[in-house]
Amino acid sequence: MNTISFVEKTRFRELWDELLAEGTNVVGIDELVERSGATRGGTWNAVAAATKRHLVFSPVRGLYVLVPPQYRRWGVVPADWFIGDLCAHLGRSYYVGYLSAAAHHGASHQAPQVFQVVVDRKIGAREVEGLRLRFYQTSHFADRATTTATGPNGPVVVATPETCALDLAERSERGGGLGNVATILSELKLDPEALVIAATGRRPATIRRLGYLLELVSAPGPWERLRALARIDAGAPTLLHPKGGFRGPVDARWNIQANTPVEPDE
Repeated sequence: MNTISFVEKTRFRELWDELLAEGTNVVGIDELVERSGATRGGTWNAVAAATKRHLVFSPVRGLYVLVPPQYRRWGVVPADWFIGDLCAHLGRSYYVGYLSAAAHHGASHQAPQVFQVVVDRKIGAREVEGLRLRFYQTSHFADRATTTATGPNGPVVVATPETCALDLAERSERGGGLGNVATILSELKLDPEALVIAATGRRPATIRRLGYLLELVSAPGPWERLRALARIDAGAPTLLHPKGGFRGPVDARWNIQANTPVEPDE
């Protein structure tokens, strides 16, 4: 059985505060072993003890996030403090997306109940001390426009408002439903030129839904250029709600079958 000596316990108590004082919030197991001088087994035990005291938590094996005093009541810090380190640790590219991106851009009335991240390769969902992380893989990751935001612990990669709008139109269930998505679209500050560029290469169904919803909430947009990308003259009408029925009026401007009413949330 691995044990940890009194000297090592004392050293680790000092080390957590030393790292925080240096501005280090995320650390790997190898660095902890090197900095503490403890064995790997002793380091595991020290981390386990610190976790129980809400001094540190591990969102993925081998990576540890230090908890500053103001967050120790919860035992966890906001996800944007460590999401970049987590994805780098797993060898994934990422961007904060959907409702979490909308919140970054000031277009969400409520804090998302989950932290939503788009990745280039699969990562399983996880929950840490009540913090829920959800990862969505896309094979088109390289085509998605992103921006770098200043997070509390360094830069965070976030979907641009235009990417956020298209992603939400594509998968409205990840945005709390069509009504909530419509509300977000009414508040996102979209750049018309950037929106056309971001929409290029997207599925026509996604662009049709986005155009319909933007017009519904009277948001400004490059309508004719989007309509050309949406290929509205090709094929059957796109269902506004992909899993809804096939009844409802067809909006000719976007070749959308409005098979469910959309009531933007107040």
